[in-house]
Amino acid sequence: MAQGELVPRGPRTMVFQRDIDGTQIGPDRYALALALRELAQRLGVSLGRYSVRVHRDRSTLSRYFSGALVPPAEFVEQLIDDGNRETGTELTSAVRDTVRKLHRTALRATSPHSADLQDLRDKLAEADRQSRHLHQEARLLREMVRSAHERLDEQQTQLRQLEQAGAAARLAHRAELDQRDTDFDSMRAERDDLQATLVRLTAELAEAERRAREAEERCIRLEQQLDTAEAQAEERDAEAEANVGTVTHTATAEATISPGISVHLGITREAGARLARTLDEQVPLPLTETHLRKVLGRPGIYQLLRGGPSQPKERMYVGKADRSLPQRLDFARLRILGRKYISLDDMYFTYVYVEDDLSAVAPEHLVIKHLQEERGVSLLWNQNGFSNNDPGRRRDQVQLKPQHFDVSHPIDLDWSLRHDGRRQLFSPKDFATYLKAELPYAFRQALEPAQADDVSLEVPQGPLSADTAFRLLARNLGESWQISALKGHVILYKEHTEYPNALRYYRGENVTDAS
Repeated sequence: MAQGELVPRGPRTMVFQRDIDGTQIGPDRYALALALRELAQRLGVSLGRYSVRVHRDRSTLSRYFSGALVPPAEFVEQLIDDGNRETGTELTSAVRDTVRKLHRTALRATSPHSADLQDLRDKLAEADRQSRHLHQEARLLREMVRSAHERLDEQQTQLRQLEQAGAAARLAHRAELDQRDTDFDSMRAERDDLQATLVRLTAELAEAERRAREAEERCIRLEQQLDTAEAQAEERDAEAEANVGTVTHTATAEATISPGISVHLGITREAGARLARTLDEQVPLPLTETHLRKVLGRPGIYQLLRGGPSQPKERMYVGKADRSLPQRLDFARLRILGRKYISLDDMYFTYVYVEDDLSAVAPEHLVIKHLQEERGVSLLWNQNGFSNNDPGRRRDQVQLKPQHFDVSHPIDLDWSLRHDGRRQLFSPKDFATYLKAELPYAFRQALEPAQADDVSLEVPQGPLSADTAFRLLARNLGESWQISALKGHVILYKEHTEYPNALRYYRGENVTDAS
């Protein structure tokens, strides 16, 4: 498909990071990549802007638009719908069907099992659409039948009234009898027409209801086929999982010379698929302290999901816990707490205990490898420093990449600390210790022991934000000390130093936002 055939030409605002190499990806993915690029140009935004909109990193979108990776069906549909909204013009059904066929062909060339499941889902969606359409048609016909019955009843009543009036009028008003007979004949003809219409509508209703039943039965059959296909896929995964951790003892042909045992740990791709499926089968739980208290302190793996309570949830991170799942999950909770442009209300998790005596890192890598290579899942937070601890003094000067977690979600300096509202006195060191315990992000400080005895810092009455607390502490310490609020943590040292990832500096009375 040449560029420009799919949609009308317009301004080209999206620049793609990768070229399409048809010799490397094959003709099916090559055709799909060209079509996706044409659709992307309807958006009127850059690749980076669109990656933020759809909550996918830019590298994943580049792989979609270069043909290196076949995107999921829902991404293709979203790309079309986003372009329709942006341009105010709906693509024709023929164009949309062409894009779908390109996607299904590329998907089948890449993963036949995934293509089979997608075909069943497509058939089920079409059958469901036909079923809803036919049910709607049956409802309309049912309403027309009811209306025809009402009109027929009204006509029958009027006929009876005319018959009664005609019988009385024959004795007294013979002159008017002919006119009444004419009206009677006209009304009777109209009644006969209504009766014929009622018979026709009743037959059409019966046919519509029959077709609706057949459509519903087709939906049921397709659902059963889909359930069977998914069950068979689960059985294949279960058989592969049975090989995980299996130790095979093989006597070598040279045992008389050098006896020994070869050991094979069945860590297979199917095991990764099974673990990923097990994580997806769990009901996502809100990432709150209440739910974390219900998790046992055992090793395992977990995934973090992002999305509203009634919205589809995007997989953001897959992690491990060598000792205690609740401790690692609580670390993730605190990593998100107190950050901008993200809320714990949108974060959920699922988890699986690791029963083997192996480290949880192996199952974690199996799941990540399966999701990235087999499903094309990006796992944005596994690649952007989400799980990093306090990097330490030597890493404070490292320039963070634009996609880093701390850049996308910097700390919130307006975070409200727990404070009872009373006026209190602290020493500078005690107040810094208090902040370290109450802030949801790291606060590293190097105050001298002598500053623990100087009770001169007064916290006024009322609520207290992190920014206000840093201003109070810096004012008390004076110009020689500097509080540097970086994008991922806060540090306090006796220095005047500029940092590449700084948000704000506090020195004595002077508070300066970083450029």
